[in-house]
Amino acid sequence: MIYNRYRQLLLNALYRTPRPESSHRYSLRYPFKLRQYAILLLLCLVIPGTHAVFDDDEGCLICHSYPRMTRVTEDGAVRSYYVIPEVYANTVHRNVPCRDCHTYIKELPHKPVTEGVTCNTECHSIKNPATGQPFSHKTIYDTYEQSVHGRDKIAEGLESDKPYCVTCHTNPIYDPNEEAPPEHVVGRCVLCHESEKFVTQWYKHTSRRIRDVKRSPQHIVELCASCHDDAKLVQRHVDRAEKEGLELGIKFPIAVKSYNESFHGKLTDYGYENAANCLDCHVEQENFYKSVHEIRPSRDPLSPVHKDNKVKTCQQCHVHADENYAQLDPHPTALPGMGDFRHIAELIYNIISVVTIIGLVGLSMIETFARRRDGAAFQLKGGTSWRRENKDNSQ
Repeated sequence: MIYNRYRQLLLNALYRTPRPESSHRYSLRYPFKLRQYAILLLLCLVIPGTHAVFDDDEGCLICHSYPRMTRVTEDGAVRSYYVIPEVYANTVHRNVPCRDCHTYIKELPHKPVTEGVTCNTECHSIKNPATGQPFSHKTIYDTYEQSVHGRDKIAEGLESDKPYCVTCHTNPIYDPNEEAPPEHVVGRCVLCHESEKFVTQWYKHTSRRIRDVKRSPQHIVELCASCHDDAKLVQRHVDRAEKEGLELGIKFPIAVKSYNESFHGKLTDYGYENAANCLDCHVEQENFYKSVHEIRPSRDPLSPVHKDNKVKTCQQCHVHADENYAQLDPHPTALPGMGDFRHIAELIYNIISVVTIIGLVGLSMIETFARRRDGAAFQLKGGTSWRRENKDNSQ
């Protein structure tokens, strides 16, 4: 705590909060006495602090563990560069040194960042235990680039609407339902592997995958809807398709709305875990973790929702599904031109409903008028009924 306090004093002395009109991350506070700077720096270096929750050999946390490490961009957006050590230490990138991804940083303090991280960067410090070669996401990244979502990190125009890796992958915690590895597991493995730190991290890495920790169906629908339910984003692509003669799926403009109206969507919304969500139909399940990165348009013959593959896709849940079953629309709608049968059925139903309600109300009004004409009155006392007095005052 003492170490962190002195480090914060040093940063407070060195920097001031950026102003919105400034495009610089921070500016030095002047005047500042050199002797005071030297004393604070010495304290930061020599006073022992709390043990770091992950290795920071490059000293990035000297600045990035400071909560006020933010700036305001030229567009007026507030960007935070704050790294919470305790959280980062439990994420899947915990053992990756910062500059294995931020390869453009050559010095500290570093210059303003302009290019950002690309997820196909080859790690220099982490080795693939199967091959002994530097670890890289390049294989899956190449697959992603061939998908309908594929784009460059720095994209322009409508390409920038597509999701990049970090849109879906947010460096998740290994297993949010498990605070720490079971003690008996760690104790057993340490007998041979000898390092509790190694055992703990290896357990976290493997248990997440063995236990198949995934997003919930509700979270998956919410994630897909963050783009597909954005009216302005969708309209931009519809306008482009009409202008350039491109082909879009007929349900593309209403993908989320129509799913939510479906039986699958309603069950998912009610919390049922086994109803089909977006990835259950649009991703090939036989190699899910590869296929989820190469989602294809429905007109692609390799897509699970292509007309030639729909029966097989439906049979993943509905084992007796056949050609007729596969004709059912998983994205039902009553809009003309997209669901004519349902549109006509809904129109007839609405007409019948309106006529029935008007008829019932009309009959009730006629009956009420007739009873009031005959001197009957509606009374709550002694039960609800129409009553009228006879000439002899008996009811």
